[in-house]
Amino acid sequence: MSHSKYALKTQIGPTMGISLKHWLKLILTNGSIALKHYPRIFFINLLSTIGIPFRCYEKWRLNKKIKSTEISKTPIFIVGHWRSGTTHLHNLLVQDPQFGYITMLQAAFPKSFITSNFFKNFMNRFLPKTRPMDSMKMGIYKAQEEEMALGNMFPYSFYNGWYFPRRMLEFYFKYVRFNQISISLREQWRRIYDYLLKKATLFMKGRRLVLKNPVNTALIKFLLDLYPNAKFIHIYRNPYQVYASTRHFYKTTVEAFMLQNITEEEIENNIFEIYSKMMHSYFIESKQIPKGNLVELKFEDLEKDPIFQLQRIYDTLNLNGYLQAEPRFLKYIQSVKSYKRNKFNYSRGLIDKVMEHWDFTIEKWGYDVP
Repeated sequence: MSHSKYALKTQIGPTMGISLKHWLKLILTNGSIALKHYPRIFFINLLSTIGIPFRCYEKWRLNKKIKSTEISKTPIFIVGHWRSGTTHLHNLLVQDPQFGYITMLQAAFPKSFITSNFFKNFMNRFLPKTRPMDSMKMGIYKAQEEEMALGNMFPYSFYNGWYFPRRMLEFYFKYVRFNQISISLREQWRRIYDYLLKKATLFMKGRRLVLKNPVNTALIKFLLDLYPNAKFIHIYRNPYQVYASTRHFYKTTVEAFMLQNITEEEIENNIFEIYSKMMHSYFIESKQIPKGNLVELKFEDLEKDPIFQLQRIYDTLNLNGYLQAEPRFLKYIQSVKSYKRNKFNYSRGLIDKVMEHWDFTIEKWGYDVP
């Protein structure tokens, strides 16, 4: 990565396309910010200000059309904690041309990505070729998770909590579980989320959306309220590896755009607490998913035999078109065959901590120390 690209990456985060009003609300209501981070704030202010005419034009041009778009094919939601294999599964499934998805460009600039080339050119120039935490390929039209788009449309997204790590748990309780927030704010989230999916459906010419968002793991009941017949794929992975990989994700990615200083102990506590609360919520709320609309998938099984697991997904969810898509799946699998995953060391102390906090999933899924 060139010096200019690296410098830019350290100035921005998931809110590249946020409105100035929402951004100012975030930085003014979430506690003190370390002085060294003010250049980053200035850069996002500048980018947000530049985006005003583009956002206004797209709203004027497309708002009525988006609102009238029908989501006739209920979405397929890929859920699972971060670093559990959700991205790999998402990239696999969207090889099937019958499926649509939210692109990286839409996630970064959800209010201006259709009618303007300005931000497309911006991202083509500065977006890294690979993700810093795992070297998976990135691109403006590759699949991305919708939580990033929500963070650019709505200041109360969980991902905006990454800027304010001392308040991560508060963001989780309020904006994932909707605890202690007003009914009107909850309804606003519902409207914005549905609007986002309608816009993605319009952009993808009516194709059924396959959406990947780890946050949705703890939002099952809210998603079912919006889309009662939605289909879900939950992918899970060895919790010891999930912790090590999530900590690596924080070090290589999240820490690059934090606006507050935070200790190692606080980061560790956030990871343990959020995983525990998220998985407990999932185990309870997934029971509400209608029979035939949920697939539980072990990451290690997907790695070992992806074609069999893809067939199982199509069969269980009663999806058509597997045979037509299989050559595309095989081509993609071949293209990532040489990909090497991160390897981590597991100290006795780390093993004991993971077992102490996450024993309920380790025992449920029958995992051993890697």
